[in-house]
Amino acid sequence: MNFMQWRSHDSDKQDLSLCYAYPVVNNDQQTNSVIVKNGKSPRQKVDKTSLTEDGLYISDSPFTRNVTKPYLLNNTSMLDHEIVPKFSGKLVEIAIRCVNIHSKNNQSDSNVEITSVSLLFRKKVICKTNKPFNRKLHKLLLRNSECYNLSIQVYLKDGQSTILPLPLPKHSVKNNNIEIEFAIADSSGRIHSGTVMCTISLILHGQNQEETSTMYLHRLSNDPNDPQNGLSLHRPKKKVCNKEIKYFLLEDPALCFENVEEHLIVKKKEKQLPKPPDIAVIEQPVLSLLDISFRNLLQARRPLRPSSSTHRHHHTIGKALLSITILRGVEIPIREESALVQPLLEVEWGSIMHATPIADGPAPIWHQTMHFELPRKSGEHDVKLRLYDQHPVWGQQWLGEARIPLELHRNYQELERWVTLSPLCSPTMLFGYVQASPGHSHTRIYTLMKLELPGNAKLEEDSTINTLLKNIQRCLLSPYKITNIQSPEEAARLTMLLPEVSNHYGPLTPRQALNANKVDHYGRAVLLASLLESFGSQTYVLLGSSQTNKWAAFVLSIEENTGTVIWDPETSDHYNPGDSHCPLMKASHLINHSGIWENLQKSILPHNLKYDVKTSKDWRPIGVTVSSTTERSVQVLELNVSQEEEETLRELAMQTEQHLRDKFSYWRSTAELTTIYNRHAIAVLRNYISKIEDNNSSRQPDKKDLKQLYRAYYTHGFILNLRQSTLEDLTERLASTKTQNITGPVEFAIAYHIKRYVGKTNSIWLAVAVLRSRD
Repeated sequence: MNFMQWRSHDSDKQDLSLCYAYPVVNNDQQTNSVIVKNGKSPRQKVDKTSLTEDGLYISDSPFTRNVTKPYLLNNTSMLDHEIVPKFSGKLVEIAIRCVNIHSKNNQSDSNVEITSVSLLFRKKVICKTNKPFNRKLHKLLLRNSECYNLSIQVYLKDGQSTILPLPLPKHSVKNNNIEIEFAIADSSGRIHSGTVMCTISLILHGQNQEETSTMYLHRLSNDPNDPQNGLSLHRPKKKVCNKEIKYFLLEDPALCFENVEEHLIVKKKEKQLPKPPDIAVIEQPVLSLLDISFRNLLQARRPLRPSSSTHRHHHTIGKALLSITILRGVEIPIREESALVQPLLEVEWGSIMHATPIADGPAPIWHQTMHFELPRKSGEHDVKLRLYDQHPVWGQQWLGEARIPLELHRNYQELERWVTLSPLCSPTMLFGYVQASPGHSHTRIYTLMKLELPGNAKLEEDSTINTLLKNIQRCLLSPYKITNIQSPEEAARLTMLLPEVSNHYGPLTPRQALNANKVDHYGRAVLLASLLESFGSQTYVLLGSSQTNKWAAFVLSIEENTGTVIWDPETSDHYNPGDSHCPLMKASHLINHSGIWENLQKSILPHNLKYDVKTSKDWRPIGVTVSSTTERSVQVLELNVSQEEEETLRELAMQTEQHLRDKFSYWRSTAELTTIYNRHAIAVLRNYISKIEDNNSSRQPDKKDLKQLYRAYYTHGFILNLRQSTLEDLTERLASTKTQNITGPVEFAIAYHIKRYVGKTNSIWLAVAVLRSRD
């Protein structure tokens, strides 16, 4: 026994000595090995509480309060299988209380009587109240995006009507009284004013944004043994908003509206698919399923719009209906590198802009009709036609602009002719483009325009024309000569550079125009005729029709050597009567200091007329004609400027240039584009535009002086020559060129220069270049 105990004790010591080296191996595994070996047995003792996870577990007692399910579904909410999007909108209650007509001098007119008032949604009648009012309460359920499409239409006894906007409160209100003033014209053309008194209650529903749920609380599978397949009969259905609904609240189908969007750039209204209703008209809030029978479901659906086309149209008061058709263009500039061009034309009136499709070639055909509807008091009297080239690399490149003034004092205006791009609104030189035809070409757009104003026709009376003719003759009493003007071309350029004022203040005399450094349209022709007469020419102010104006003033000069010349004082250009690009279309009157003559010839075209006023069968004198054989004395004017004004002019030029750069950078930053200005290109352009001769308007700038830019960069852009204008006008012109929208690795250069012409008259030069490195 002792021997065996000693052997066992000795073996234990040997075992301890052998296990002494194991920690070295374990340290090596912890530091160098990424594989961890688990020596524990994978089998674990299963407790009774863990058997709830087994689908075959049965409770000990059949009577228990705890329900054990095959799979754990703890901390879960009840399944909501039919998800309906929450409505977000406004409930509006409107009641028309009364409609009052304001009589003049406390005298009531029995013919003016309001018979009914209608509520309109997107210019469609949804509710109507007849006289006497204050009997109906209209309830409307609107979405938040459709709260600005409501309006009121007031009807007279004779059928005339007017449409008024219906403003809605921005928060929940109850029984809020609103007075809406309106103006309406009767059948005789007289305009009456009145007030619509209504009560509005508004309740907000839902949130601003709809919350949709796309989560499922069960796993979709095809396993027949899966207990979750017991819910297959309660699968979530499709959203109600995705279905095409042709009913609303189980009411009459006539109360269902189609959501038709109004697109600005369309040629014709296309049929659209029906959409879910955006508005509900609730006349009877009590409704149940018993009110609907299967016989009603099988009845034919009543149309939303009446099939008869004999309904009466009511024109709105204060609206101008303008229709413009762009047919084609000629002599569009082409690209230098490819001799191609893809022109498109944008037409803007007020805040509405339309665009033609992109065409191909220098003679595009668009044939696009556009419609405008604006309030008469919009303040915008010009229709702007902007020509662009859709370049595949540079984007839209501005090619020029033309403006058509609207004569809103006339009830109806129609124009169909070629319209030339205005030199005052179009670039003097284009970088990257050349003329399509050799020589001095003129880009023209063939336009058809119709303007119709509501109300009775108001034709321009003869007395108004006679007054204008006498006022023009009054300003032609004596010729004027300016010391620094040496040729008729310089006189025409001085006349063109004077800033423009409204015709309401004119016509101004030549001395008034030079002192104020401003002139109206007719006074500009008077000034040019007075200056040309000092050079020994026999001059007349020619009153007629131009490409864009019903009544326009030109200057007719007759010389022994050059013959008959027609001067355009707005652009300083002169033409022969037979030139095809002459803006004068019709000639009606001639005026000078001695008399006024009316055209009696069969033709009114300038190239077919004889301009000898002594022939009574061709020109009929109006009023008294004075035959003066003695020459009139020429009045000499000196227009001098002090040195302080010259320094102020240079400071103004630098401030204006910096302002344009800041605005340009701001526009690009809002579009998340980086703006880099090339200082070398700015210096080259500033030096270039400062050396352009103002005295010779016919001389085109030469691109050879810009060779250093063309060698290093692909250059696009333009140079503009403008009259003296405000900073807001310059900023608007720069924004309309869309140069700020060009993307890619490009640099920019903007140079602005003011050059003194004569006296206080200045010539504005603006150069904008877009540079892309040739490397």
